Amino acid sequence: MSVRQTIKRHYKIISLLRLRPMSYEDVQDEMAIDRDYIEEKLLTSQRTFQRDLEDIESIHNIVIKCNRSTNKYYINEDVEETHSQRLRENFDLLNAIRLSKSFGNQLIFEERKPLGTHHLAGLLHASQNFLEVEFEYYKFWDTSISNRKVKPIALKEARNRWYLIAEDTKDDIIKNFSLDRIKNLEITKDKFKPIEYQAYEKFKDSFGIINGTDEEPVKVILSFTPREGRYVESLPLHHSQQLIVSNDDEIRFSYFIRPTYDFRMEILSYGDQIKVVEPESLKSEIKKELKRCIGNYE
Repeated sequence: MSVRQTIKRHYKIISLLRLRPMSYEDVQDEMAIDRDYIEEKLLTSQRTFQRDLEDIESIHNIVIKCNRSTNKYYINEDVEETHSQRLRENFDLLNAIRLSKSFGNQLIFEERKPLGTHHLAGLLHASQNFLEVEFEYYKFWDTSISNRKVKPIALKEARNRWYLIAEDTKDDIIKNFSLDRIKNLEITKDKFKPIEYQAYEKFKDSFGIINGTDEEPVKVILSFTPREGRYVESLPLHHSQQLIVSNDDEIRFSYFIRPTYDFRMEILSYGDQIKVVEPESLKSEIKKELKRCIGNYE
């Protein structure tokens, strides 16, 4: 059996046991429903299934136990790291694309420009080996092009885009560069000393990619309509999100976050489905933005 088939079987087992506890027979029955899994010949013996469970714990750090009274398996520990989860999601997407080509055309993608992800491997190599990189950068807000030479530090995803966090050799300032605006990337042989910059710590209290501003992280409380609140509960705006009120009138969440421009724009995108409860300073900023919006129609 190929490596791809083994990975696919592991991911299917994880997905099924996240839904509910299942016996070995239940798992095989679920796989048998899927035409693709039949064609891939992913149904296995119980011995292979047990080996799969051991491999899943070793590779994905997900512990699966069996309730002997019911003979059903369940996920006992699920501490899958973010990069492993993303890898599994991308594998599912690639498999869906393959199925769409084989069995029909029911997979519809959002139309958008390429995200520059072909730069990821090269930039990651450069950052890990402390190699400066050069590229042409096309700015978002105008049509100008600038030649940059930077010291790559980290790569960050924000709102469906990837960004390079790097120190610009021109002024020694740490900046963010959207990968889809980078052209003619070249990894040089020029080495640089490691830069003391903890990217995760710098961005953990931020929304999106804006950082290094004057805003300090504060407690923010947002009130959503029940319909929109349930959506936000399933897809949090920020890792600090905590549910504090849920009833027929509203759903409230608290956050510890910097109220930067991109966070305010996210709040405004919810229209009348959201209200800032606190702090007063953020409420005031949102009111000003709404008045400016209305002014555009007068």
